Amino acid sequence: MSDYAAYRARRTFGSLDGFRCVSILAVIWHHSRGDLQIGRIGTRGFLGVDMFFVLSGFLIVTLLLRERDRNGEISLKAFYARRTLRIMPLYYGVVIGTALLFIGFRPDGETGQSMRHALPYLLTYTTNWFVVGNLLDITWSLSAEEQFYLLWPPVQKYVRRPLWVLFALLVLGQLIHFGLLDTQLARLGAGPDNLRMLRETTFTPILLGVLLAYILHSQLGFERVARVLGHRMTPLWLAAALLASLELMPEDLRGWPRLTIHLLMMALLASAVIREDHVLAPLLKWPPVVRIGVLSYGMYLLHVFVVHFTDRLGEHGLPALFLFPLAVLGTVAVAELSYRFYETPFLRLKKRFTR
Repeated sequence: MSDYAAYRARRTFGSLDGFRCVSILAVIWHHSRGDLQIGRIGTRGFLGVDMFFVLSGFLIVTLLLRERDRNGEISLKAFYARRTLRIMPLYYGVVIGTALLFIGFRPDGETGQSMRHALPYLLTYTTNWFVVGNLLDITWSLSAEEQFYLLWPPVQKYVRRPLWVLFALLVLGQLIHFGLLDTQLARLGAGPDNLRMLRETTFTPILLGVLLAYILHSQLGFERVARVLGHRMTPLWLAAALLASLELMPEDLRGWPRLTIHLLMMALLASAVIREDHVLAPLLKWPPVVRIGVLSYGMYLLHVFVVHFTDRLGEHGLPALFLFPLAVLGTVAVAELSYRFYETPFLRLKKRFTR
């Protein structure tokens, strides 16, 4: 079997949960690092979200492309049923539970008031366009992903040349990201500090993941990428380059610095999926790492509550050195309980929509 045939026959990619693990740990670090200082790289855990975006764009579109080849078409009904069962039960459980807690018991408090203001945006997955101002600020990234899910599968199903749409969106994203449309955005009422997701991240990492899926789905594209990134050691080199860029890039990442980071993330992912026996595979497939990757969605939604608790412990004298490990352990425990006893019954239903 050729390398391309092996790639197309592969039902799962062994390194993805490892990347999810690293990404969620980076996000938790960003929110709970306390007073620890380990250089500029220590302030950039938020870029774990960008890696999640690259992974999501790649995996979702790869699965859709393979479904079309296998069945002759893409079932949007099945796709949205699977996504709904995976994402919405926990999301709406957290949103509604938080709203009931703060609006019901502390309606006049700052969080209660901000929840009342933010609830329409939280319920409609639009918090990437509006400021939430409370613990659920993190849902901006889930809103961006949900909007991607709503847009791209119909494009892939119905548009004859979806790559043209992809390139157009990438160009538009860079025009915004590089500040070339600041004047036009200002006329629409979006000042320099508004719409941070659109101005800083845009949808670039998701779209680069989509582009990677299309490239590797083609035999010619796969073989060309494999010639450049197919060495067993390449993921290690790219991971080192990515870490170096996180440390050496200027404080303001807008423009080329963040685009460079996104491209390195895309290349790193490519090098880890075109062959399963790369040098980082043992680490990325280590069972504890894989388990954190499996739990990463729940960890993302729930970690802010655990971090809020550990921050209070820090205010009462717990050394900053212990805040991050405690936040990780607490988040893993809460997410494990959620996954086993709340999310799993919904996940079992996904099998009914697998084609």
